[in-house]
Amino acid sequence: MKLSCLRPLAALLLTLGLAACGGKASYDVSGTISGLNNEGLILANGGESLPIAAGKTSFTFAKRIDYGTEYNITFKQQPAHMTCNIVGGSGSAGHYVNISAAVSCSQNVYTVGGTISGLTVDGLVLINGNTQTTVAKDATAFTMAGPVADGATYNVSVFTQPKDLLCVVQPGTGVGTMGSANITTVQIACNPA
Repeated sequence: MKLSCLRPLAALLLTLGLAACGGKASYDVSGTISGLNNEGLILANGGESLPIAAGKTSFTFAKRIDYGTEYNITFKQQPAHMTCNIVGGSGSAGHYVNISAAVSCSQNVYTVGGTISGLTVDGLVLINGNTQTTVAKDATAFTMAGPVADGATYNVSVFTQPKDLLCVVQPGTGVGTMGSANITTVQIACNPA
């Protein structure tokens, strides 16, 4: 018999044993956390709030709950520049020996793009980090293919010039640090070579 089959049986036996003694089983509301790199995460269960520091890999609410009590772990506040999700965050105490939710977090990402002038032929390829984007002739705007994480740097440059044109990223527009919104201010000007 697998261990996962024994958990509900162990919970039932524990509950019956405590009930025979006149006691009630109580449970920790806890779980694991992955990817939490920024401050600001606050979890909630009922009326209880639990701030979680950046880098933590687990959590346990201070208030234990009794057998049969409903729990519902939610986000009172997401961490700065990140989005987190919860798996297994709600249910009724007593179905398992332990209540264990999983919180996973990831950095928010945004796109980098802008405007192009004078592009009259195909062949322009832009690059940002390892991501290349081909821009079609007569385009007046572009968006790089890969998103950039909030707080990371971006540096758009010309990887391949189109035939008979010289395209340049205008100074001060192609380099920066990603904030909390899409970048649409990169400017590229193409002129006859």
